[in-house]
Amino acid sequence: MKHREMRNAASPPKDMTMNEDHIVRSLALRMARDIVPDSKPAQRLLVWATSDVAWLLGQPVLEKLEWKPFRKRLKRVLKTPPESKAPRPRVLDLADELGRLLHLAPFDAELLTLMIACDRLPRLSAMLGCVGDHIRELPAALGELAGAEAQDATRCVRRSDVLKLGLVGFGVRASYDDPVEIRWPLSRVLDRDLAPDEMSEALAGRRQTAMLGMEDFAHVGEAEFLVRLLAGAARERAHGVNILIHGPPGTGKTELARTLAAAAGCPLHGIGEVDDDGEEPTREDRVLALMLAQRVLGDRAGAVLLFDEMEDLIGGAQRGSGDWFARREGSKVFVNRLLETNAAPVIWITNAVGNIDDAILRRMSFVLHLDLPPRQAAHRILARVVADEGGHDRGRLAGAAIRRLIDQVPETSSVLRVAVKAARLAGEPDCGARAATSLVRALRGGEMPMDGPGELDMGLYEADRPMDVLFDSIRDLGALDVSLLLTGPPGTGKTALAHHMARMLDRPLLVRRASDLLSKWVGETEQNIAKAFEDARREEGVLLFDEADSLLFDRTRARTSWEVGQVNEMLTWLDRHPLPVVAATNHPGSLDPATLRRFVFKLDLAPLGPERLGRAFARFFGMPAPAGLAVLRNLTPGDFAVVARQLRHAPAVDAVGVLARLAEESRVKPDAGRRMGF
Repeated sequence: MKHREMRNAASPPKDMTMNEDHIVRSLALRMARDIVPDSKPAQRLLVWATSDVAWLLGQPVLEKLEWKPFRKRLKRVLKTPPESKAPRPRVLDLADELGRLLHLAPFDAELLTLMIACDRLPRLSAMLGCVGDHIRELPAALGELAGAEAQDATRCVRRSDVLKLGLVGFGVRASYDDPVEIRWPLSRVLDRDLAPDEMSEALAGRRQTAMLGMEDFAHVGEAEFLVRLLAGAARERAHGVNILIHGPPGTGKTELARTLAAAAGCPLHGIGEVDDDGEEPTREDRVLALMLAQRVLGDRAGAVLLFDEMEDLIGGAQRGSGDWFARREGSKVFVNRLLETNAAPVIWITNAVGNIDDAILRRMSFVLHLDLPPRQAAHRILARVVADEGGHDRGRLAGAAIRRLIDQVPETSSVLRVAVKAARLAGEPDCGARAATSLVRALRGGEMPMDGPGELDMGLYEADRPMDVLFDSIRDLGALDVSLLLTGPPGTGKTALAHHMARMLDRPLLVRRASDLLSKWVGETEQNIAKAFEDARREEGVLLFDEADSLLFDRTRARTSWEVGQVNEMLTWLDRHPLPVVAATNHPGSLDPATLRRFVFKLDLAPLGPERLGRAFARFFGMPAPAGLAVLRNLTPGDFAVVARQLRHAPAVDAVGVLARLAEESRVKPDAGRRMGF
């Protein structure tokens, strides 16, 4: 009965809110219960009590405090506490509000208030410092004061949600440690004295704001479904809803998550991204932050959580080669249960899924692979970013540089916002082209693609059919299972046609030359060919095989079985690939006969005839063609481009001088045309 009587004496009346004087008196009496009279802790406690005895006992005490009378008077004043005129400390009101926000049971709510009081109330903190030798009894003491039976107090405290959520903890019993540790998710709330709504956001994680709209992710076919999924989960308050978005860095995964939540009308909160001191959170910090956010927002209709870098949940993972992480840690069972029971939907973000167990993937409501956006989407993002940065009045020529970079290097879309901001801060009128180039070069390890051809003049192609009509038909039909075999001498524009086709279809161009694919190791060429088609399918791009005669040569001329194997590999993939393919060669006679039926269109490009020679002259040199141009029958658009570059360094006097340069280009070709008659 002794422990129960002591707990009842220490508990406040049911109609009384826990106040500072009651907490200090109750804990002082509880600690004094186990202190040996005349010991050093007893002497220190009496010294502390003497310093503020009138406040502690409710009346002045003139005589020297003795141990037994002190305990009796303290117990008596707890039974009939004097009316307190001091206002209740604000931190205790905050503690009560936290208990309501976290939906804590009565015992846990009382325990949270008591532990906050131990850290934030000066009188109580000073008292605990005096009896430091008995700090190990603090969990039991606080458990009893919160309402637990004496024999169960320590166990109830250790198993309480207050400790499980990582809000507070107990010190390590060293003399320099605080007896109660307030962790950073709770500390930032107490330090700021926030309103209830602000308190919810501080506990749940920073509110995320979408910078892009759904139109910027029109290339993500599943986006509308994901919006409906989030809206349905919010409407029905469904548990266990998880969306995983994965893909290479810089593809806009986080921004897509923000946009999806905004489109669904759901507030999105980022989980455990950084503490108030800017310190990097540990795995434990992030897991606890997730549990805390679920506790605060889980029962609120509409709240969605964003857990970026999902590998932190797995714990201790290190990036490995390919789509995998090494040294995976953490309990799979714990993660499984977390995914099954989350009250608020979670959008998980990761660059790699190779280390995620199938058991975890099966608990996802949807898994989305996000790659770099296509060209048109990247241009829309650029326009929005420039407008956001106040650069809508920048010149057309300046914008052309960054647009050209987007067309040439898909990775540019991943650095647009930081590049445009850097340009604005530096006063550069290039909309971020200089900064974006430096970033893309670093991302690609210093390698930058060669500039592709500019705007294409389809009227400069000498072919057996109107090229502009054919390509307009391909664009308007929208069917992607189209393939072109381009043959003809060098300079007729075969590669430029492939670039034009990719731009027309708004898809990246993946160029694979024979040197990229052929290997001296048996079987590796076939692997490289398969990977080329797989890359094109993953990036949904147009695949160009340059020097195709080295890959599709006539098998009757093969000297070894593995040479036949590489041709077979190419033909098999061409049969089943669902996306555009272009093959270009200067030597059509070397191709295997089976190659021809693998391509929908076979286009043989010839040197320019008299009519197109005149058009090319006007197009490249801005002047009418002189007499005598028509006799040159082996010139191609590439020859005109070479002479145009020559003229930058050694200008010609007039059109006749330009014609002389073209004649020299014609003369040095193996298939030299007719000589000029002057």
